[in-house]
Amino acid sequence: MPLFAYKIIDANGKEKKGTIESPNRAAVKTKFLSEGYYITEISEKSQAQGFSLDFLRKMFSFGAKKVPLDEVASMTRLLATLQKAKIPLVEAIDAVAQQQENPVMKDALIIIKGKMNEGYSFSKSAREFPNIFDDLFCNMIAAGEESGATDKVLMRLAGFMESQVDLKNKVKSAMTYPIVLMIVAVLVVGVLFTVVIPKLSKMFEDVKMSLPLQTKILLWLSGFIGSWWWLIALAIFGGVVAFNKYIKTPKGEIWWSKVKINAPILGRVNRQVAISRFAQTLSTLLHSGVPILNALDIVKKIIDNKILENAVGVARENIKEGESIAVPLKRSGEFPPIVIQMIAIGEQSGELEEMLETLASSYEKEVTYTMEKLTSMLEPMMIVALAGVIGFIVFSVVMPILQLNDAVG
Repeated sequence: MPLFAYKIIDANGKEKKGTIESPNRAAVKTKFLSEGYYITEISEKSQAQGFSLDFLRKMFSFGAKKVPLDEVASMTRLLATLQKAKIPLVEAIDAVAQQQENPVMKDALIIIKGKMNEGYSFSKSAREFPNIFDDLFCNMIAAGEESGATDKVLMRLAGFMESQVDLKNKVKSAMTYPIVLMIVAVLVVGVLFTVVIPKLSKMFEDVKMSLPLQTKILLWLSGFIGSWWWLIALAIFGGVVAFNKYIKTPKGEIWWSKVKINAPILGRVNRQVAISRFAQTLSTLLHSGVPILNALDIVKKIIDNKILENAVGVARENIKEGESIAVPLKRSGEFPPIVIQMIAIGEQSGELEEMLETLASSYEKEVTYTMEKLTSMLEPMMIVALAGVIGFIVFSVVMPILQLNDAVG
């Protein structure tokens, strides 16, 4: 967005100046006037300055302008509640803006309120802030405005976003313990290899005794890690960077999408999450009155898997030619038979939205169950693996000490 420099005076007569990103000069003016400031100057900064500031922000703020989904869901729920109480939308947005602690969200809502006072619709104003309001949000609001059911659409949107946040949190919480255990294991083994074993190595060198094979391997590993840790760290960092760069290419993106949904253990979970997101998003959009072709366009973008995205894209093109949804999805071979059957039954009975909602709920439960099962398997496996590594280290250290005792005896 363009960058504007401003000079304003507050109610106490104190001058303030700075820069702000905004869609246009009018939006900046609306924001400051609504906050009670007197404006003395607003000017657009040069592209070079804007680029420089944006570059530094990206380097050091790590995308701080992005508003978390749970905050957007909370705002939407509050807005829906006020709308249900028959409070006009502009007044409701103003009231919600005053409740926001996130300055990015607050500023966006104030600007949206100003644009709506100028005659713009909520959906059109919200599109100015893609970092907060995505295509799904804006299209559903537009459908609600056309049908006169904005309050119901907002309530449905809030429920949808809350369920997405809940699903992400379930997956994260299930993986927290294994990740913490892995970090602890790496730290423990790292300390043993870099601090404890080198001291024992010096003792064995002073004694000048013949060492068992496993002890020689252990000492070699310890020496290699101690001498070349920087090279190992550099190789890991380079590998991660190269991998991330590759999976952003067209060929790499397709390869990584295949891996994510076909991997032996996590592939099942990734496919379940993607199908749950597909079913719930499509159901929410259709319930809100968004046309099927527009709905499928939006669904494609949020599945987060190129293989399934292509399958949905092909289905959309076939629907334009008169086919049902179920047939092209079945041909893709990427959707389980139960999904195809339920979609087909929903189309035949005229209850596609309800069927998709049932599918989404079922797959969310499947994800929760699968993650719990996976976690219960991973924990003992990781503990056994850690015990094996530490056992190998202890055995490799104790063996030559016992040999040394026997020799002394």
